Amino acid sequence: MPEDRNGGPVQGQARLRHQTLVLPGPARQVGRNLLAAPKARRPFAPVPYFWSDQYGTRIQAYGFLRGHDEVAVVEGDLAGRRFVAAYRRGDRLTGALAMGMPPRAVRAWRQAIAGGAAWREAVGTAAA
Repeated sequence: MPEDRNGGPVQGQARLRHQTLVLPGPARQVGRNLLAAPKARRPFAPVPYFWSDQYGTRIQAYGFLRGHDEVAVVEGDLAGRRFVAAYRRGDRLTGALAMGMPPRAVRAWRQAIAGGAAWREAVGTAAA
């Protein structure tokens, strides 16, 4: 769960704690930065996520779901308890929450969040 540097709720930059963030992600980024030109170097900044199976239903969350300006169901439907909801802050896609959807259905959303996709572009693609 994201938390700020003092252990409180996320307000800005977050400290992420999850076993999948240990390796190989940071090590891969260190290697890229060692080989890159100084202006091309980037910090390790993974998209936070979690998943859980609850009573036979998979719940997956990617990105930052707090502090959003808008949330929209972009795939599936709430009544059927099979959906993907996209979260927006400003003009950017910042998070996605999926319930009852297979991991492949959420993969594109995770990539869009990591790439800093514009809300209209990401949601418009889903509606098409």
